[in-house]
Amino acid sequence: MEIKYHCLIVDDEPPAHSVIKSHISRTDNLACITSVFNGKEAIDELNQHQYDIVFLDIDMPLFSGIEVLQSVAIRPAVIMTTAYNHFAFDAYQLDAVDYLLKPISYPRFVKAIEKAKAFLELKVKNKPLPKSIFFKVDGYQQEFDFDAISYFQSIGNYIKIHFVKPKKTVLVYDSLKNLVENLPTEKFIQIHKSFIVNIGVVKHIEKEHIELQNSEKLPVGRKFKLIVDKSITNHL
Repeated sequence: MEIKYHCLIVDDEPPAHSVIKSHISRTDNLACITSVFNGKEAIDELNQHQYDIVFLDIDMPLFSGIEVLQSVAIRPAVIMTTAYNHFAFDAYQLDAVDYLLKPISYPRFVKAIEKAKAFLELKVKNKPLPKSIFFKVDGYQQEFDFDAISYFQSIGNYIKIHFVKPKKTVLVYDSLKNLVENLPTEKFIQIHKSFIVNIGVVKHIEKEHIELQNSEKLPVGRKFKLIVDKSITNHL
């Protein structure tokens, strides 16, 4: 599966956003998710959402890029962007992966991205497997243990989460495509265009469906059949 690195651009100058967005559009595996224009917005974004790579300007109103880094506990790969070179020491002291001077050329941008990818790959290797996932429910972020989830069902622009016990469901705004990219493959597998199942709750596989431990049956899509047979059989 192709890895997509989600990017946040933080800069108080709109032309800088345009340059970085253009570079991102030319680069495989990158997606510009959000742009913000000051340090306060950056801190809010980083505390509320998960990003892989952040392009962070240093000289900004409200909070500088350095102050943003000092304020955020969990950090993605940070690439500092600035017109001044005298901030480099402070940036590297706060574990920025690279430091780009404006105007940012595309070759230099690509070099910084390679450093960011190396940083993220090392981070993944040293990171324990997640045990839960967060969704916004009724305006609040709620945490759900993977072991408590039986399967996910796509319903239009929403996902219905079916739980193991007590048998209940929760409807959240999300897409199956996004879940596939973010759920651990050791724990969940897509079995149909509308279903992702927790491998641990599968009782057995039949020709066109799987049966769960609670006797519930879910359809298996034709194009998912081979990988379902292989992955689930290995866990039964």
